[in-house]
Amino acid sequence: TEKHVLKDVWTLEQAQINSFDPLDAYHAYHIQLIKQLFNTLTDLDSVGKIIPSLATSWKTNNGKDWFFYLRNDIRFMHDTCFSSETERQFNAYDVKYTFERLLNINSGSMGISYFTNIEGFEEYRNGNAQIIEGIKVIEPYAVEFHLVNMDYNFPNLLSLPYTSIVKEKAIKFYDVKRQPVGSVPFKLGEYKANQSVSLLKNEDYWEKANDLQLPQIDKVEIAITTDNNYSFLSFQNQKINFLELNLPLLNQLKNTKLSFDYQKDVFETAKLNFYLFNLGKIKDPETRKGINYAIDRKKIQELLGEQGIITRSLYPKMFDELAASQDILTHKPEKAKELLKTLKEINLVAFDDILSRSIANQIAIDLKEYGINVSIDAVPFPVLVDRLTSGKYDIIQIYWGMLYADVNHFLTPFKTASFPPAGNNFNKYSNADFDKLTIEAMKQPKEEQVKLFMEAENIILNDMPFLLLYYSNTIRASDKKYEMPVNPLVYKFYKNAVPVK
Repeated sequence: TEKHVLKDVWTLEQAQINSFDPLDAYHAYHIQLIKQLFNTLTDLDSVGKIIPSLATSWKTNNGKDWFFYLRNDIRFMHDTCFSSETERQFNAYDVKYTFERLLNINSGSMGISYFTNIEGFEEYRNGNAQIIEGIKVIEPYAVEFHLVNMDYNFPNLLSLPYTSIVKEKAIKFYDVKRQPVGSVPFKLGEYKANQSVSLLKNEDYWEKANDLQLPQIDKVEIAITTDNNYSFLSFQNQKINFLELNLPLLNQLKNTKLSFDYQKDVFETAKLNFYLFNLGKIKDPETRKGINYAIDRKKIQELLGEQGIITRSLYPKMFDELAASQDILTHKPEKAKELLKTLKEINLVAFDDILSRSIANQIAIDLKEYGINVSIDAVPFPVLVDRLTSGKYDIIQIYWGMLYADVNHFLTPFKTASFPPAGNNFNKYSNADFDKLTIEAMKQPKEEQVKLFMEAENIILNDMPFLLLYYSNTIRASDKKYEMPVNPLVYKFYKNAVPVK
């Protein structure tokens, strides 16, 4: 009997979820679904910190050789692909197989680029080796990774959806794109392409929280849509329990009297919203600093309301002491006046949604105070991408959200090694000292990394290749029937959802 059925709606720009294979994880909501259907060796808690999952613990003496100790009480869900209980048992060979599948010559996964540091990757990926030299099964519940270069943040990578642990038996029995088999809190129920997904409680799931067996929910029903009105009406008519609020939905909620009592929660995220400078056109870093000083961030915050928090630091709040406020990210009219004497006009390219237009207009108003004429092109996403990749802009809106909790990953769009097509450093900012510090930080234990990352921040803020604006918030309305956490990477925790008594 279904006692607790949680209902949610995902309002996507494009309602496309066409595979349940972890290797195919692509956009944010696709990753959300993979996270419900598979486990990884490590995971994230509600504040974005790395915690054990299928691995119980790990250690390294040098940042290169990593030993992971695994749970010995995990079974993959009951399924006809397994002929015995033994075949369901999770072990170190599943870890080895998962990475061989991810990194082999036939894999086209976007996750490959994160694991090029594993010893023997090159030979295996090219088809010149049958095994990955740097992944060894030590015993049935222990596995060893050997890295080419030191990386004290390596466990963070193992929370990526691409590394979701799979069973070879299940992969060969089914088309995993349609039939996922995991060691999971939920198993796939019914799927209607681009319409809905249902998740059913796995009765013998292994995880507990506060001495309670997870999940506490018997079923999750997810409606998939691109229509804001459909999402809002579903909440208004109490057909869903949760509704994430973008600006149109937030305005609808403010202007509609509901027949029931609801709760609104605001969660700060690590999604950075900013503008990139075209470094070939606005070449002088002092001019770029002047534009930064000219922007009145208090007015930007007024436009944002609950939708975001203006930047006081390059780093998001989840990175603790690294998120200390920086004086350079401050409105200083006199400093701006001094640095903007020669700039007369600038072309600004923004997304065409209401909030992006409003912020672009405020930037234009602020810069007009210094005699700068700003022309604004507010364009749809595909057009903006074309402008970005072709360099047809002076300053262009962009955002960056992390896939896993790691400072180095957060800095990826600003590294020389991330020039397209190898990465997403679209304005091709390059500073050898910045690159060196980020590489060196990976080689240091966690407690020694802070100083190096702060030095890297000082360098990039002195070069100012961007105009930092704000970190997005996730705003969620709830009918108060369930409590459910959200972490700074905006992963939903259906497994931790608890019915309100």
